[in-house]
Amino acid sequence: MRCDTTLQRTLRKRAAAGRFSKQAGRCIAVMASMFMAFLIPLTVLSGCAAASQDDASVRVFYLNAENNALVPQKKTLRAESVYGQTQELLDYLADVPADEFLHPPISGFEKRDFSIEKNTVTLEFSGEYRELDSIREKLTRAAIVNTLCELEDIRRVTIRVNGALLVDDHGNKSENMTADQFIYNSGREMLNFERTEMHLYFASRDGKELVQTYRAVVFNSNIPMERLVVEQIIAGPNSDFSFKTVNENTKLVNILTRDNICTVTLDKAFLTIPENVDPEVTVYSIVNSLTDLPAIRQVQIIIDGEDNPVTIGDFTLDSETLLQRNEEIIQNKE
Repeated sequence: MRCDTTLQRTLRKRAAAGRFSKQAGRCIAVMASMFMAFLIPLTVLSGCAAASQDDASVRVFYLNAENNALVPQKKTLRAESVYGQTQELLDYLADVPADEFLHPPISGFEKRDFSIEKNTVTLEFSGEYRELDSIREKLTRAAIVNTLCELEDIRRVTIRVNGALLVDDHGNKSENMTADQFIYNSGREMLNFERTEMHLYFASRDGKELVQTYRAVVFNSNIPMERLVVEQIIAGPNSDFSFKTVNENTKLVNILTRDNICTVTLDKAFLTIPENVDPEVTVYSIVNSLTDLPAIRQVQIIIDGEDNPVTIGDFTLDSETLLQRNEEIIQNKE
């Protein structure tokens, strides 16, 4: 019987201990919930900070594994000055990314120096840069220009190798390059690169005539050339002797070429033209640029969501009218 009594005492002690454990567990749970309630606001604040950093992030362009496409990666900059941010971006472009399938553009040659003047970055590379094959060089140049032009205060990039500009087969120099000169594909799929020289028409200084310009563009051959032309006109000129003709906020809604007629659908922002530019100059900057393409003889311009005809200043634009090339509005080079 004593054994039974001893066993009963042991069981009672264990039961008491179990009740204590449950009570302790409940206390710990309450304390934990209070602690988590305190942490939640901190987590939310931390999330807001991260969102703010994401908003301030920029894209750095890397080469894919096959060296035939560009892949953007978001990075956050710590520097506050333009010079410091440019240095950070160049460091990113030279460092091997965490993604093993990506390659840094600045590889196989060295960045020796850079300077910034009037929204233009001038880069100095070592002579090994000239040893890059044609496709790799185009991709490298596109990655560098697109990355640096992510900065609000940088609009153009000039590349020098051992102090000299690069000159391609068409005589185009590697100076004052802008991001819109390089039409890249942000996926990992095969990218068929081509290089072409476009004839684009922008406004003269007084806005009353068209000035013919030439622009070399590296682009994906899957992009229709007519789309590329209109997008370049909207982006505006990159020289000091010609001026924009189209509102930079204009969106290209659709473009289609059939039977030598190119139908261009633009949004309503096109109706607001740049200051001091004649409406006729705005319209024919698109028409003349498109009709420079062999497959296009006439252009039809439609304003999305507007009943036709519409007016741009004193110029009437009717979608039923097929516009032909206007040579008289082009400025005489002499």
